[in-house]
Parts: sequence; structure tokens; C-alpha cells
Amino acid sequence: MKQFSEEELLAPGHRACPGCGSILAVRYALKALGKNTIVCAPTGCMEVVTTPYPETAWRVPWIHVAFENAAAVASGVEAGLKSLGKRGIKVVAIGGDGGTVDIGLQALSGMVERNHNVLYICTDNEAYMNCLSTSSLIMTKDGLKKITEVKEGDEIYTFDLKTHQPVLKRCIGIFDNGAREVFEIETLHHTISATPNHPFLVLKRNGRGRKNKLVWKTLCELKVRDRIVVLKNLNGGKSFKFRFNPIQKGGKVTHLNEVNLPKHSSPAFMKYLGIWVGDGWVRPGRGEVGFALPKGSNERRSLVKLQHVLFGNGVRTNDMYIYMNSVNLARFIHFLGFGSGAKNKTIPPWIFTLSKEEKEAFIEGLMLSDGYKNGNSFRYVSASHELLQRLRLLLQTMGYRVGKIHWQERKKGRKCVHRRLLKDTAFGYICFSKRKKWNVKKYPSQYKYQNFLIENGHFEMEKIEKIKLVGKEPTLDLRVEGEHNFIADGIVVHNTGIQRSGATPYSAWTTTTPVGKVKRGEDLPKKDMPAIIAAHRAPYVATASVGYPLDYIKKVKKAASIEGPTYIHVHCPCGPGWRIDSSKTIEIAKLAVLTGMWNLYEIENGVFKLTFKPPKRRPVADYLKMQRRFRHLTDEEIAGIQRTVDEEWKRLGIS
Repeated sequence: MKQFSEEELLAPGHRACPGCGSILAVRYALKALGKNTIVCAPTGCMEVVTTPYPETAWRVPWIHVAFENAAAVASGVEAGLKSLGKRGIKVVAIGGDGGTVDIGLQALSGMVERNHNVLYICTDNEAYMNCLSTSSLIMTKDGLKKITEVKEGDEIYTFDLKTHQPVLKRCIGIFDNGAREVFEIETLHHTISATPNHPFLVLKRNGRGRKNKLVWKTLCELKVRDRIVVLKNLNGGKSFKFRFNPIQKGGKVTHLNEVNLPKHSSPAFMKYLGIWVGDGWVRPGRGEVGFALPKGSNERRSLVKLQHVLFGNGVRTNDMYIYMNSVNLARFIHFLGFGSGAKNKTIPPWIFTLSKEEKEAFIEGLMLSDGYKNGNSFRYVSASHELLQRLRLLLQTMGYRVGKIHWQERKKGRKCVHRRLLKDTAFGYICFSKRKKWNVKKYPSQYKYQNFLIENGHFEMEKIEKIKLVGKEPTLDLRVEGEHNFIADGIVVHNTGIQRSGATPYSAWTTTTPVGKVKRGEDLPKKDMPAIIAAHRAPYVATASVGYPLDYIKKVKKAASIEGPTYIHVHCPCGPGWRIDSSKTIEIAKLAVLTGMWNLYEIENGVFKLTFKPPKRRPVADYLKMQRRFRHLTDEEIAGIQRTVDEEWKRLGIS
């Protein structure tokens, strides 16, 4: 007699890691449940790897829900089916340990208490995973890059938690997590989009007489008025060496009107490029560089002087435009990566590596073209949103205070605020100003309040003004060595992936509980979730393991046949999170059971029954030493874990 169907209700081609225990748990569950199943799944690993928009690996009806309410939505689906009189359809919620043991516990408790006929399966890989939107901009040694452009081995700016200084660390991992639900955080000067479980560095006030400190909080834990760590200034740039080969023949330039191109950046050339970004164009095929600068304007006078200093004479002018014919110069400017067209211009990464003097010259050129000054503040206008976004971050690295990007559509018949944007349907602007030096002697308490723990000129605290749902967006994970954080969109964010959850075992390494830095309350054993659900008087609760698939499938079938809320907690090794070889998943899963680190049992109507007892229990060291997340444990600590396991067996009446 077959134990389960041979039909695959989870299609191949999903994006799960090799050897993923959670994907095995889902696959086995669907084999046991069959086609007449509706699955509700919260944001998490299984949602990410099985549903890269617009595709799905699910061959049964599947509903993606918010991180915290899988059980609530499943309850609603079950109630709806009952109201319609539809029978024979099993409603199942499948969530990870984060969406079950932590943030989803309230909804799960309510589902069981209300006696909904729903099977809840927790795929427990003993950690969180998280990610950023692919629109995020990352500060690297080579300048500002989109997160999609970052490669393994790139050096990325991070926040040193001891010195509060910016340091460079290597990127050691990049993970495509598909489309996920993201939220946007806004402060006065910064904006970032991330998934609900992405951690940010937040100020924790400990009350009068006690020292405040910085802690990591996930986005879903953040509140308006919380203060997060943001980038204030980034010094230490230098001139950029250009690697452009002009069109030459026999070592000599053969084209008429050609010019000697600069070999490296300089204040004069950066000011020239700033004017070009605002008012210039190139036609490489024609060898033409042009500027839309009216006769008599300050911009034209400045450009003519720069042209003479940099390239000599040889320009053509009329009342509105300046032209220069040079194939080399046209192709050189095109090569520098500023883009073309008012809506598509940008600021290339290498600009962020320049000295402050050259950056200031570039900003001066931009302001001559499309900028305005009002007292001590400045405004820059552009039809390119990407240019404004990068300019905002560039100004922040230079110590400026920069406001939000204000974007608006130009309505028909409405006069545009800028002559260059008359033909465009949309434009934006940013306002910025130089920071005033704080008089610490005169206002010491206010200075301390503003800066709290960070007083080095590179970072500061900013208050969250708004948190809003954006919707589904493509997302990526980065992993950075050492500091386990990096700077994205000017904000300090945590290394993505492998954060502690309530199901993380005692003393296991995660990026939020690094060795030697475990906080009080994070040094506890796994939360006993099956016991919590059993205390709700659920008719059926069971534990399972992907290392024992027949036991697991039998329990899923049994749970599905019972009327009322049922719960199965399945142990699922995770290669990246547990730091094991992907080929060891089943071996590790079996060792967890054979050593007593994970026990297989069921509680039916309050009656406990062990469903598998190892013929001879192996020492926990065999299990722990195969995983690098436990490699820091001493023999004494391993002996302590062994004693805890022995006591648990006595409590369960197994020994």
C-alpha cells in the first residue's frame, strides 16, 4: 500500500537552496494532503523561492499573506468555505519559525482558540531571513552601486559597532529572494525600502542614570519617532584616473579639432561636467558636444572660461547654444556614464570616490545649470528621478543636510518652474543646505540629545517620520563579513539573512547573536511551540523531521483527518543558516533525533505518545560539531547542553 501519492504538487524549478529542508517539508506535506487543499503562506523563505513573480511552483490554490497573519487568513478561508457549504477541502497554513513562533503567534493562538478546522505546519529552520528592495543603493569602495550591481568580493562600507567609524568589509554572499512585500521608512533626510524582518540599528533609551545603547530591531518592530543610525559624512576621496582610449592612428590624433583629454579628474573638469549634466548633450556619431546656455547668462560665461582652460578655443555659439566639434571629447563624455536625455541622466559611481574639493566643484556646476539659491539653502531641479536620488546621497556624504525628493506632474496649461523642463510631463527637486557647526559649549545637553552615542562626524541618529507599505518588489540579500552590516541608501542596515528567532537553539550563532555578544533574553533554549499549542487544548499536535519522511507524512494525513485546529512542527535543516554542506541535510536531520536534540511525538486529545525512540541515543556533540553555527562551543558548554537534553528526556518520560 502506498504511503503517499507520486504526483508532485510542488513543481520543480523553484529557487530553494540545494539541500533545503523546508522545501522538502512542503513537498512531503502536499503529497500527503492531495489536490483538495488550499494553502495560506506568510512572507518567508518558502514564499520567496516558490513564487518569483509572475510564476508559481504551487499546483494547489495558494494565498500569500502578511508576515504575521497566516493563521488569521486561513481561519477566514475556512469560515468562508463552511459558509458556502463546500466540504472536502482542507485549509492549511504553512509558515516558517519567524512567522509562527514570533510575530505570527497571536494569530495562531486565536485560530486554535476559535476552533477553526485548519492544519498549521511550521517549517522550522531555526532562524530568520530578510532582504532589501533591488532599488537600494549601496556605498562601496568603488562608489555608489545599485544592490543589483554589487558582486561577491566587492568592498562595502560598514558601521564599526565599537568605534562608530565607517570601515570597508568584503561582500561574501548575494542572494536573489524574488518579489516580496516591502515597506518604506522615511526620516527627514533618508528613505529606504525593506522587508518587514530586516533589522536596523536603533537607539534604545535605558532611562535616567543609565547609559543608552544601540540595538538591532526588525522593520516590523520599528515605530514612528524611533531613531536609527544614518550616514552623515564620508571623507577620504581622491582624483579619479580615467581609462579612456581616444581615437588614434599611429599614436597621433588624426581628426580635426580634436583636443587633449584629461587623464584624471580635477576641480575645473568636474565643474564643467556639472554644467553638462544640467544643460549639455553629446552626439558621439557626429562628434558634437553641445550646451543649451542663453547668451549673457552666468552659466555661459563660466562654461566659456572652463572650455578655454581645459580644451582651448574652438567653440561655435548662437543666442541659445554653444557647440564644440570633437569626436574624442563627445565619446569621452559619453563613456563617463552620466547617461543622456533630461529624464535619463544620472551620477555615475566614480563621482562618489572623488575628493571633497572635486565633489564641491561638480555640485557648483550642477547649480549653475539647474540650481537656485535662497539665502543659505539651495534647490536643484531635474526631470531624472535617478539623478536626484544619487545627488541626494552624494550631498549626504559631503556633510550637507538634504531634504526629500519632491516629485510632481506638470499639469496642462500650468507654467513650469524651470525653462529646461517645459516639454517634460514630470520633474522633481531637492533642497539642501550646509550643516551648521553645533556649539557644544553653549548647548551641551541639546548636542547630546541630537547625537546620543555617535559624535564622530560620520554618522548620526535620525527620527523615523513615516513607515508605509509599498507592495511587492524584487528583493536581494547581501552578506558582509566581520561587522555584519552595511550602508544602504545612507542608512545602516544589518547583514541580511540568519537572524535569531524564538526557535533558534541555545548558543547557536546568528548574525544578530554573534559569538560573545549574546544579549540577555537571547541565551534561552528554543521556544517550546508544540507545548504552547497543546496548552490551547488543540485536538492534535505533533513534531516531525524531514529526516523521517514516512513518520511526517503519516502525521500530516492524521492531522488533516481530524476536525478542528491541528498543528505540526517540522524540523528543517538550513544549509546557509546552519552553516553545513548542502549534501548533509538528511544526515543532520536524523542526528537531531538520534541525539535527542529533536524528539518525534504526538499529543492527541491531551495524550502524549513518542512516535520514534532511538535504539541507542548518541551524544549531542555528534550533532553540534557538524554545524559551524556551534563551532564556538567549548567542551564544557556542550556538556551543559547534554545535561539539558537528558533532563528533557526525563521530563517527557522517555529515558
